[in-house]
Amino acid sequence: MDMAKELLAILPDLLLRETGNPNLFVTNEVGSYASLTTVLLQEVEKFNKLLKVCKASLENLQKAIKGFVVMSQDLDDMYLCFLNN
Repeated sequence: MDMAKELLAILPDLLLRETGNPNLFVTNEVGSYASLTTVLLQEVEKFNKLLKVCKASLENLQKAIKGFVVMSQDLDDMYLCFLNN
């Protein structure tokens, strides 16, 4: 339970385009971004999805340990991984 709390506490917030370098998000004359900016936005979206899944899993694991939700096979596997480091 302590390890899940610690991991949840150190998870970063979602990455926001507004907090990035504004020079990266300048459109060209046809209204599109540079190719690297497009890739960056796609990777940020994927990373944000990963962060959401991690946060939800850790929260559900804590609830399952307390007995508030059913311990699914995925949560049980996660719990065993925590026990085994």
